[in-house]
Amino acid sequence: MSALAQRFQAVRARSEALCAPLEIEDYCIQAMENASPPKWHLAHVTWFFEAFVLAPFAPGYRVFQKEFAHLFNSYYETAGTFFPRPQRGLLSRPTVKEIYRYRQHVDGALLDLLANPPQQHAADILQRVRLGIEHEIQHQELLLMDTLSNFSANPLLPAY
Repeated sequence: MSALAQRFQAVRARSEALCAPLEIEDYCIQAMENASPPKWHLAHVTWFFEAFVLAPFAPGYRVFQKEFAHLFNSYYETAGTFFPRPQRGLLSRPTVKEIYRYRQHVDGALLDLLANPPQQHAADILQRVRLGIEHEIQHQELLLMDTLSNFSANPLLPAY
């Protein structure tokens, strides 16, 4: 396995490890309009890899669910419409379980692509995967910040 594929897997695993202490109810909370629920962060970074790496470069790739492009695009206007950030906490569906299945679907396809990239697009694929990894690291920081903000709004003061 390439070093980039290993880095991809490590960063993706780190996002899930950051969510491991959460209860299922914690994944959907949005205490402030300018924050996002943990579930949304997990899905958004997954959508990024699907939209900008797999869809354009993986022969025969099928998107997991086409509606996710609208739900999990943040502000990439050239990539289509997006769900309003202040309302992300209203999304009880897709479920957390479905978001994790989405991640598995995209991760498997991306690792397959990295193992055998079309040579004419190899440089673009590697560049976009590196960008996506850095994007996910940025969202790990946001996920922590938003989770701590969510917990601080709870009178029970849950610990993270």
